[in-house]
Amino acid sequence: MRKFESSWDNGDFSFTKVFLTLLLVFGAFILGNLPLMLLYPSDRGQTMADLVAYFGFSSLFLLQMIPFILGLLGLVISAKYVHKTSPLTWFTSRNKIDINRIVFSFILWALLVIIPTLIDWLLFPTTYTVQSGFLPFLETFFLLAVCLPFQVLFEELLFRGFIFQGLAKRTKSALFAVIISGIMFGMMHIGNPEVRSEGFGLLGIYITLGVSISLMAWLDQGIEIAFGFHLANNFITGILVTSEDQAFQTHALLKMESLNLSFGSILILLLSILIFFVVCYKRFHWGSWFSLRNNH
Repeated sequence: MRKFESSWDNGDFSFTKVFLTLLLVFGAFILGNLPLMLLYPSDRGQTMADLVAYFGFSSLFLLQMIPFILGLLGLVISAKYVHKTSPLTWFTSRNKIDINRIVFSFILWALLVIIPTLIDWLLFPTTYTVQSGFLPFLETFFLLAVCLPFQVLFEELLFRGFIFQGLAKRTKSALFAVIISGIMFGMMHIGNPEVRSEGFGLLGIYITLGVSISLMAWLDQGIEIAFGFHLANNFITGILVTSEDQAFQTHALLKMESLNLSFGSILILLLSILIFFVVCYKRFHWGSWFSLRNNH
């Protein structure tokens, strides 16, 4: 099996072609944001609550998904026609995508999110508000199930596929690629309303998640595990608990006034990530962590 971080050995990845891909992808992403910008009156409030009040949840969510879908299309076009390679090589080092890995990862992280959240709700019920209405919840469930795979696939192909592989190839260090691609993923969220509300501590959480997911991709030699983890994180949090300052407003089962970033919640998150790594390390027989120092 070829090395996941060595996929840039096949195809044309000259500086000009790499720059063209980044230009195409981010151009598509910006283009995808135009409908929301043009349809929303500039004289109205700019909070997420204002946007939801104007568009409604479903319309706003679909508008927010357009940039990710166009960005994903840009990545696929770049892989095939700019770099002359298969998009599959940006997803996995295997001959085909391992669906079992995606399912296992999704279920494992879903449980590691659901269980602590429900325990916290039972211990501190006043922190949460139970949202009523089965049909709005069903609408949320359906929209997230259909749309989130495109959003997550775009981010994983970009950060764990294209960028991680490129950094590993240029620097000859998978460890450097893991850290930098993870930091870049976290910094992508710097403009999110929840970061502005909760402060840079939450940005640190995003960076931690980014580095963790990049590490998963390297250890497993593909982004199946990373994709399942990322999809479960976005989907389960979307249907389970929401807050007024989140980028994606959903009709989840529970609602908080804010994300309530505390030492306890950070500790639980880090412990959950550790459990996830240990289980996957044993389940998939990952190699030595210390070989991250180089690609050889």
